[in-house]
Parts: sequence; C-alpha cells; structure tokens
Amino acid sequence: MAFIGIDIGSSFIKGSLLDLERKGLAHVHRVPFPPPLQGLSPGHREYDPRHVVDAVRSVIDGLTVASTDAVDGLVMCSQMHGLVLTTARGEPRSNLITWQDQRTLQPHPAGQGTYFDVMAQRVNPTQVRQLGNELDPGRPVSFLFWLAEQGLLTDPSLIPASLPDFVLANLCQTQPTTDSTNAAAHGAFNQETGDWHSEVLASLDLDRLRWPEL
Repeated sequence: MAFIGIDIGSSFIKGSLLDLERKGLAHVHRVPFPPPLQGLSPGHREYDPRHVVDAVRSVIDGLTVASTDAVDGLVMCSQMHGLVLTTARGEPRSNLITWQDQRTLQPHPAGQGTYFDVMAQRVNPTQVRQLGNELDPGRPVSFLFWLAEQGLLTDPSLIPASLPDFVLANLCQTQPTTDSTNAAAHGAFNQETGDWHSEVLASLDLDRLRWPEL
C-alpha cells in the first residue's frame, strides 16, 4: 500500500510517498511555507490560509504524478497551535494565526495585566489541570479570547479550526472536524471528559462559537 505523507511545518511544507512494506520514503518534496502577512500590528503573526492549502495541493499533485502505483490514502502531521475561523464548509473567515503570535501578551485595557493574565484569572486550578496543565499565550484559545475581548467574534456560526483540520476540510470539501490531539493543542479540551471544556469556554465567553466535532 502506498500513502502520501504531508508535514506542514513552520518553514517548509514537506511530502513524500510512504512505502509501508519497505518502511521507506520516496520522492521527498518540499516547498516553503507561505510568507507572513505584512503591515500587521506589532506581535501579530498571521498568514493567508488559502496559500497554505495551495502549497499543500502542489505537493500532493507532484507526489501523485511521481507515484507509479495507486495511492491508497494520505496522512498528515503539522505545526500545532494554529487557528483559522471557518464556515461550516471550511471556508476561511480569518487569517491563520500561528503559535508565533504574541498578541495576548499586550496590556489588557482593564489594567489587570496582559490579555493572557486576564484570561488566566478566569480559569481555576482544577480547570487548568483538566486542560493538561498547559494554559499558554500561544494557544488558539488565547487568540480567541483576545478576539472576543476586541469584539471581533460576532458570528456564532464560525468554527475555530486547527491548521491541519482546516487544510483537510478544504482538500476534502467538508466541514472541519478534529481529534483529541489537535483539540488539546487548542487549549480548551477537557482531558478528563474527552470533550471540549464547556465551563472554561463559558467563562471566556467563547461558548458562542461552533466548536468542531471531535
């Protein structure tokens, strides 16, 4: 069986044909990750998500042409902690915000520290433990809190998708879903219940969004 393997890294998007019988790689190919958008506020790190999908498609197309056998499927790994707000059909309604973004470390207008400090004050120690003890300013839940505090989350139909889930939804022309690994990377996954942490999302005013099916 032959599979295409894709790795969406921070510097390059890489792909190869995976030979499961010989446990080897063939026709390794890579393209640069699209450049960040220019002219943003200091500390912001955003990309055009459509350019990421186009780059992944180009790698897949090249590997499909290179394969002398039928390709049975595709597997993917990715840089984590990326966020794209999408419609139910996976169409982007925001730029891609990556783990390199530092906006949540800006001072909050309430004068109680940074946006991340204010967010952390709303999550109790038990909830932090349930989230995997990994509350972090570079997580999608932190970016979403910043957007909510800015009054920019007015559409309750939007889906907060991870980068690989967004790419897969566009490749397959379907609604973004996710699994426990990418959900945990969002920073809003209750590892005790195996579901989104509804209490944390409510306390951060993020329960209005349409969270992806697990």
